[in-house]
Amino acid sequence: MKNFYTVIKSALIVVLIWASVIFIYAFFSSPKVGEAYAGSFSAKDFSRGWTLVSVDGTVTENVDLPLEMDAARGDTITLRNKLPHEITKGMRLCTRATMSDLTVKINGRIQGKYSKHNFLTEHIPVSSFLFVELYDDYADGDIELIITSNKNGRWTINPVSYAYGNNAWFPYIRDNLSIAIMAFLLIFVGINAIIAYCFFYKKTNINRTLLYLGLLLTAAGMWMVSESWLRQLIFGASSYANIFAYLLIETIAGFGAMYVDEIQEQRYNKPYAILILLLVLQVLINSILNFTRIADYYDTLFFAHIWSALIILWIFVTIVLDIRSGKVKKYSRIAIGMLGLVVSGLFELVSFYTSPSARLGVRLGFGLLFLMAMTIAQAIKDVMKSAEERRLYSEKMSEITFGSIATAIDSKDAFSDGHSERVGKYACMIAEKVAAANQLNEEDLERIKFIGRMHDVGRVGVPDAVTNKNGALSEDERSRMQQHTVIGSEVLKNLDSFPGLKEGVRSHHERWDGRGYPDGLKGEEIPLFARILCLADSFDAMTSDRIYRKKLTKEEVITEIKNNTGTQFDPLLAMVVLKMIEDGELPC
Repeated sequence: MKNFYTVIKSALIVVLIWASVIFIYAFFSSPKVGEAYAGSFSAKDFSRGWTLVSVDGTVTENVDLPLEMDAARGDTITLRNKLPHEITKGMRLCTRATMSDLTVKINGRIQGKYSKHNFLTEHIPVSSFLFVELYDDYADGDIELIITSNKNGRWTINPVSYAYGNNAWFPYIRDNLSIAIMAFLLIFVGINAIIAYCFFYKKTNINRTLLYLGLLLTAAGMWMVSESWLRQLIFGASSYANIFAYLLIETIAGFGAMYVDEIQEQRYNKPYAILILLLVLQVLINSILNFTRIADYYDTLFFAHIWSALIILWIFVTIVLDIRSGKVKKYSRIAIGMLGLVVSGLFELVSFYTSPSARLGVRLGFGLLFLMAMTIAQAIKDVMKSAEERRLYSEKMSEITFGSIATAIDSKDAFSDGHSERVGKYACMIAEKVAAANQLNEEDLERIKFIGRMHDVGRVGVPDAVTNKNGALSEDERSRMQQHTVIGSEVLKNLDSFPGLKEGVRSHHERWDGRGYPDGLKGEEIPLFARILCLADSFDAMTSDRIYRKKLTKEEVITEIKNNTGTQFDPLLAMVVLKMIEDGELPC
């Protein structure tokens, strides 16, 4: 039944693979004859052949869009052109000017405009798309774009397009979809991180790092949405989104500082606290200046950016300091992610001032996604390290516990006191000699040493009257004594962290000729560790005083091993032990 179920599961996987191949083929294939037409979301470009009337009245022919210009607040330029002959009712014309008021005139009449229009936003430069309804009688008509700058500095008039209905949006949706997905992914992950922290922080020892990372991702994601060219599709009043965007861009670096400070265990807390305080005060000052109509957010944003840049540079400095001191090892992957975010953040700041037409948020978004990936990688590393530490601790505790049991068992018999410790030592020495031929590493040598110490732990289940009997054992007593290998393997059966332990303990009295116990294994059927333990155990028995005899001499030990080579002992291992005795490596 189990094999049948495995076949069914394999068949289902094959079906999934086949379906995936068809999916990929269908996705990338061109339409075939007879296939249904997919339709079009295309918009036509109307960005060539404009006439520019500059602020001073200078006329420039055949200007193509997009167009970037330097202007002072209040400067006005005009762009003129002839509408295409194919313009019909149902079409819309679309364009956008950054940080400017925009008016569209067709045949001398105003057909659309946007400007700073209310108390909250009249001191905030506006950048929105303007859509103008077109009609049949507009074909071949005169069109004017009148742009008035809302700020000092560089601004942009974007390309002009026209299409039926809202198809004019499609090129912008297509070009900005990846940014929107990136932004919403950051918001989704950030909010979930905040919720997780709020839910678990009282129940567990969860670090505030999760909270600060969530705040950083959420703030950055919301800023990217508010700066996206698609914000008009998201916000009912996109001009209010400008306030939202300015407030967020001024605080993102602060959240980043809080996150890094927590990661660095607050070693550099005071400088971070001072920089974050300065940033918060700057946001407050900028807001007061805007709402009192003294200066708008855009004009005072530069000062908040100074503190943001200083925070970014300080993050870089602290990571370098931690690299030099070696403390970065605790968060090495996050440090790589933060360095990536530092670079992307600086590029974002620079592009804000040098490339007005650039889509903001792209660089920062990639930096944050990289930080997310590195944070996940760090979390996986920490979990694995923690699991390994728990495993090692568990092994150590088990080793101590069972080692104490083995010592206690040995101490019950004056003639076997220290026997288990010596067997472990000898087994390790023998294993070291055959390590290369059997591909044993340092961990294997430590394991066989521990297994040697544990080899007689099953004697805990054998009556003292049997183990300490002065004289020959009866058949029943011999059978009970031989059960110590089975009892030992059962006692240790749950110690899976020590590979070979149960097998070594169970089989160390097996013989090369198959006449051993408990399973009658023969030759290489016997695990290597058990064969080594057999020799180590016998060697210690021969070189120790027992109830029934004194320890053997060196010559007697050599003779005994030779006589039992190929019957009790593995011949190759026996040769190794004999050479170790001859060389004085094993004491007799």
